[in-house]
Amino acid sequence: MSQNKSTAQAPATQPPLDTFFAPLDNTKPYFKAAFEGFAGSGKTHTAALIAVGLHKHIKSEKPVVIFDTERASKFLRPLFDKAGIQVFVRESRSLADLKIAMQKCREGATDILIIDSISHIWEDFVEAYKRKVNRSQLQFQDWGVLKPAWKREFSDPFVNDAYHVIMTGRAGYEYGNEKNEETGKREIFKSGIKMKVEGETAYEPDILVLMERFEKVLQEKKEVWREGTVLKDRSTLLDGKTFRNPGFKDFKPAIDTILRDPSVKVDRLELDAAQLVKTEEEKRDYTRQRDILLEKIEAFMVKHYAGQTAGMKAEKIKALEACFESASWTEISSMSVDRLTEGYSKLHPYTETRNATAVATPNAA
Repeated sequence: MSQNKSTAQAPATQPPLDTFFAPLDNTKPYFKAAFEGFAGSGKTHTAALIAVGLHKHIKSEKPVVIFDTERASKFLRPLFDKAGIQVFVRESRSLADLKIAMQKCREGATDILIIDSISHIWEDFVEAYKRKVNRSQLQFQDWGVLKPAWKREFSDPFVNDAYHVIMTGRAGYEYGNEKNEETGKREIFKSGIKMKVEGETAYEPDILVLMERFEKVLQEKKEVWREGTVLKDRSTLLDGKTFRNPGFKDFKPAIDTILRDPSVKVDRLELDAAQLVKTEEEKRDYTRQRDILLEKIEAFMVKHYAGQTAGMKAEKIKALEACFESASWTEISSMSVDRLTEGYSKLHPYTETRNATAVATPNAA
């Protein structure tokens, strides 16, 4: 007795997804980092060291661009000269100037932009706003203007632009308060350190590093050094680690992960959510469009389907059902602009075909 060979069942194929979805991948292979710290903590020098290492790592042939708010970039010249890297600089504290600089970077002026420091740009932006509204102090409602403008003009381009950005920022203390159980009074205390900039900006980069200066000057062997502590690392490889006099090699593991080329190139154009909300003006305009279409349809029917005979009424009903899928004028009057537009576009060819058929077969019932 022969045994029937069992045919292996082919695995069920996954239904293909349209381009709205995309494989999970690295869609932004650009290094975005921030170094915060107090004066003298080595922020600028460390940013320059990483820029030099990154320039060699990606084999860039373009100059490095420095947006310098402190007019201190001239001290970095020997570092870049030794590495054989050309550097261009823009000395300014204006967000308007930074916006132009970032636009030029998008257009291909550089692969690497250093912003030193973002704190001065934010402070200048706030002061410029106060001058514009003739105010010495900000009021609560002003933040509803400043924060969205900052996000639109800096934060969003910083995150999305297709080039590498290393920025520095001045550190400041965060303060809290708590009740002293002995005295019964509330006392202010230092609760942490934060970058002097708009609240969310420091956490926009992939890596955030706190730079600190240390010294031993009372001992016989005097020593000064800097340390960088990684407060945030999206790759998680360096999160919480501290490096003494840090340079490019210390951050290279995370940089390699961040710069990994995406295997799939996907256009992730986002639709504007504003289209989901209709303003009063848009509602009025929509009503006007619908009224105009209904008048055009009614005029067309009067012109081509006039008469009260049973035959003409039947022809009118056929036309409406063929073009609008309804013979009810009340139902047609409540249809959307899109459906009315589609139906109206069918009326002309339908009527032309009807008339041509009537001429060809004049005795047809």
